[in-house]
Amino acid sequence: MTTQDGSNNLITHYADQDNGGRDNDISVNDEYLAMFDSEDDVRSEFFYASAQSEDLLTAKYTNQFGNVMVLRLAEMYLIRAEANLRLGSSVVATPVTDVNAIRERSNANALSTVNLDGIMLERELELAFEGFLIYDLKRTMQDVGNIPYNDSSLLFPIPQREIDVNSLLTQNPGYGS
Repeated sequence: MTTQDGSNNLITHYADQDNGGRDNDISVNDEYLAMFDSEDDVRSEFFYASAQSEDLLTAKYTNQFGNVMVLRLAEMYLIRAEANLRLGSSVVATPVTDVNAIRERSNANALSTVNLDGIMLERELELAFEGFLIYDLKRTMQDVGNIPYNDSSLLFPIPQREIDVNSLLTQNPGYGS
């Protein structure tokens, strides 16, 4: 949402024309749907076939003037689960308890144990199409498709106006000086 136009700009890339988007920019593939381990997991139902292309699209951004979530409780559970797992602690809850809180809400099967890969998978399922995956891959040093996680092509340029007002900034690799 922007204060200037009051519209949900995520809709441009994620929705079809009937819902205010451009259609077919980002479609859901079968490999993603196969990641759900339970037919009852309601998160696997947040998709619809576009009337224009019949591609499968996420239904998270079909309300052009709806509020966009900035921070979600599920994200907090997953952050705490990952931190507790990495630290070998159980501050407030165990990692499996936090992951299962999200899975229970989604009607997914409860897990008896969880490891780092399981938490990262849960992040990918829960936070899909919200912009987290690229950062999760980079911070866990996993390649992005065929692109190495630390490749400079995964960085945006620093806007020139920011460099102009702060002489301590240097442009990201691949964008000149």
